[in-house]
Amino acid sequence: MGFRVTRSAKASWQGTVTGGDGRLALDSGAFEGPYSLRARVEGIERHTNPEEMIAAAEAGCFTMSLANLLEEAGHPARDLQTTARATLEQVRSGFDITRIELSTVADVPGLDAERFERIAREAKNCTVSRALRGVEITLDATLQSRESVAGA
Repeated sequence: MGFRVTRSAKASWQGTVTGGDGRLALDSGAFEGPYSLRARVEGIERHTNPEEMIAAAEAGCFTMSLANLLEEAGHPARDLQTTARATLEQVRSGFDITRIELSTVADVPGLDAERFERIAREAKNCTVSRALRGVEITLDATLQSRESVAGA
């Protein structure tokens, strides 16, 4: 049998769905905080929601995959910055996450834009993207060079 890992998180909830709230905790201890319906639909600060957590998972997975593929191609990234925007939309059957927009800006010395775009498209097939196969995932990938300047 090959490699296998299991990760977990916990959720609790108190009160009604509209007036209550809950807490999410990652078993790693890296995050623990409040979540609520109000954060989902009104954007309340300091509360998260399932869509934001999925966006974070997609951004993290894609960026890690991109870093790996760039290194394998002999062009390790100096810096990668990715934003993922998950859209929650009312559809006939209720609510769905209908789209995730990835936007990444990379500083990768010695790599041309065409090859970078090919590698970025390949990275978009990371494990979280595959788990979200029913969701449209778009990608805007920009290669930004910050070559060091003598005396700067």
